[in-house]
Amino acid sequence: MIKVVHVITDMKIGGAGMWLLNLLHNYDRERLDIVVAVPEGSMLKEEVSRLGVKAVEINGIGDKSLDLGSINSFYKLFKKETPDIVHTHASVSARVAAKLAGVGAIIHTKHCIDSPKTGIKRAASKSLNQMLSSKIIAVSDAVRQNLLEAGIPDSMIKVIYGGVDEVARLSAEDISEIKKSYGIEEQDLVYGIAARLAAVKGHKYLIEAADIVVKRNRNIKFVVAGTGPLEAQLKEMVQQKGLEKHFVFTGFIMDIGRIYNIFDVNMSCSLSEALCLSLIEGMSIGKPMIGTKVGGVPEVIQHMETGLLVQPGSPQELAEAILMLAEDEAVRKAMGDNAIKVMKEKFSASVMAEEILKLYNEAADRRRTNEKQ
Repeated sequence: MIKVVHVITDMKIGGAGMWLLNLLHNYDRERLDIVVAVPEGSMLKEEVSRLGVKAVEINGIGDKSLDLGSINSFYKLFKKETPDIVHTHASVSARVAAKLAGVGAIIHTKHCIDSPKTGIKRAASKSLNQMLSSKIIAVSDAVRQNLLEAGIPDSMIKVIYGGVDEVARLSAEDISEIKKSYGIEEQDLVYGIAARLAAVKGHKYLIEAADIVVKRNRNIKFVVAGTGPLEAQLKEMVQQKGLEKHFVFTGFIMDIGRIYNIFDVNMSCSLSEALCLSLIEGMSIGKPMIGTKVGGVPEVIQHMETGLLVQPGSPQELAEAILMLAEDEAVRKAMGDNAIKVMKEKFSASVMAEEILKLYNEAADRRRTNEKQ
């Protein structure tokens, strides 16, 4: 059995947290023994524990990649747990401690796309990653390209697409009840976006596009799921444009699958996106998509096959895509059917877990070989 300690520093459950929870729900418990280190007070502790996985709280690491004070805490944890592998999600502190503790393999998952680095910053990032990581998992080919541009050798990078569990399909009656609870009429088409309410997610372009759309089609509702720093600003923007009857802000929803069920089209308006798990979750129940041509989104959406791709920051192009799908139910159905097939082949959590296990086995085999030499 291979012992693995995962380290994640997120206080809330974002993309990296969902990636980890999807893995924990699908990993082979007869071949892997997993412990997860989380920050004190993180929302992830309860969810990790609920899956029957040991969660250890570390003080001072909340939403921090580097915290010098926590290196000793990680060192003690690794000496106590004696893992074969430490698998980190953004934590430089944990990687330093794993190196000092003599852990055989340090695997790091890159969940985001960084701004280009040049000069000293590029050299420092390259050296740090090479020194502190045995292997780096890129959650999309776009992330791989970003790592290559940062000077990371291709031999260190392994692309393993982030995977999700299939969303539970609800009955027509349940879907109708959820719609009613949000004031959505049966004849309304629902365009939804599930994302943190932050500038990078491009919600303001959706609102600007909606202002164009409703002049031609009044039976479209936009459901915005999530919370974030721009919540008040976005609600004010909707009010200023007189779009209150066309927008629903749900706030934070733990069981996001219920919301995907009411979407007719699932959307991402991001300016930067490593992969976009929210699109993939909708794919599992046949939701056609509209997404921006950024990062890993074009790896998720096959244009005109599973959805439509538009330029980021273009309300006009976004509006045209929204109206195009609104006018053709048969196209939406065909795209949704194709999306299910693609999701099962490329983006299921079980496929991801199998690929992670292969990587762990390779790392463990290398360690055994090195120990014999």
